[in-house]
Amino acid sequence: MEESGPEGRVSREGRRESAPLLEPEAPAEPTGRRVTRFTWLLLLLLGAIGLLAGSIGFLPSRPEDPAFRHPGFVPEAPPVVEATGRLAQVYERIRPATLRIESRCANPLLRDRPIDVGSGFYLSADGKVMTAYHVVRRRSLELASGCPLYYVAIDSDLEEHRLELVGFDAYRDLALLQAKVDEPVPFLELAGELPQLGDDVLAVGNSRGEFLADRSGEVTRLGVNAERPDFASDTIELTAALAPGDSGGPVVDEEGRVVGVVSYISFTPSILSSQSDLPFDRLLGSNAAPRFASYAVPTLEGSPTVEGLLAGEKRDIPVIGFEVAFEYDPRERDGPSLGRKPGVVVGSVDGDGPAARAGLRSIEELPLRDEAGRLTGRRLRADVIVAVDGHRTPTFERLLEVVRARSVGEKVILTVQRGSTTTELGLRLDAYRQVF
Repeated sequence: MEESGPEGRVSREGRRESAPLLEPEAPAEPTGRRVTRFTWLLLLLLGAIGLLAGSIGFLPSRPEDPAFRHPGFVPEAPPVVEATGRLAQVYERIRPATLRIESRCANPLLRDRPIDVGSGFYLSADGKVMTAYHVVRRRSLELASGCPLYYVAIDSDLEEHRLELVGFDAYRDLALLQAKVDEPVPFLELAGELPQLGDDVLAVGNSRGEFLADRSGEVTRLGVNAERPDFASDTIELTAALAPGDSGGPVVDEEGRVVGVVSYISFTPSILSSQSDLPFDRLLGSNAAPRFASYAVPTLEGSPTVEGLLAGEKRDIPVIGFEVAFEYDPRERDGPSLGRKPGVVVGSVDGDGPAARAGLRSIEELPLRDEAGRLTGRRLRADVIVAVDGHRTPTFERLLEVVRARSVGEKVILTVQRGSTTTELGLRLDAYRQVF
């Protein structure tokens, strides 16, 4: 996710970037290469979604809800294919167990208005709810929206239930919550095995202003890797036309069993690798690679991830604790002079995080004056992380890869470039939710 800051659009370390990844940004001030590259992935639902891609309109029976608009969602997803035949019957049967998930601002002045919208489903009769973790990553949204948040689930009868986080796996983008219900609720069963290539599947979500709507498709690949450490790997690729608001929704087979949870989409799926490649033309009837695909995280019954969530495990990602300003490349002629080596420029340092305790400094813009004291220009003074434990980190992507290979609480050594000098800082990684 990106936010505005002194250096323009920045990303908190460890966070997904926002939806305008789909088009290159217009050139900004010559402060190095921005982190907002990778135009091929779009997360379905990020924090501060009012600033992000797509559109999520009204709940049909709740006209008091505000419309959500997302001007960054430029590329057009293919049209939704509604369920027919057996899948249509499955949809009618499972819809009562599916949910719209809203994050709401607890500020009384805003009258508990929704900030964000996602999808989910009941996993048990006592009200356990499964969704994508990025739908309920509260701290991120609170920072972006500027108000305390709470979460509610809205069922097919438009009844609302408060939600509490039980467990999560940030690496797999899955979360388990408990809904406050007064009586047993309908729930979905998890499948015991992955679907097969070419199988028909059905997703239920809340994108495009719809409420618990059906989106059918086929399984095109299994074991797909996003090639980015901030997106889940080993996912199921689908032809279903999903969009912001569908994140966290169930993907079910023709028996109505959940095979996965919606996580992200791609507008250039051919560049993602997988463990079960199959020529796309065999499934899609075209010699050209598809220009759009959706991805779901497998959620099989008895899997270690699901069992961990049910046991209340909270698997968070390790972070250093800073906002990324930009990627520094000393070869860029129009860029600032921040040393001889490429690396990640530290933007704002979280005051209570491990970065601050280790001595990392926030970026500063310093005035340049002539002998008479007149302002002649400005220069940047910044810390540039060029390596972690001896592994070079010339890009933000590489930095994420190295850090996420570590564990929360593990100590690392940062090699930091400060102009013409280089220093090493010892740092103990914290959990993302504790810092941001």
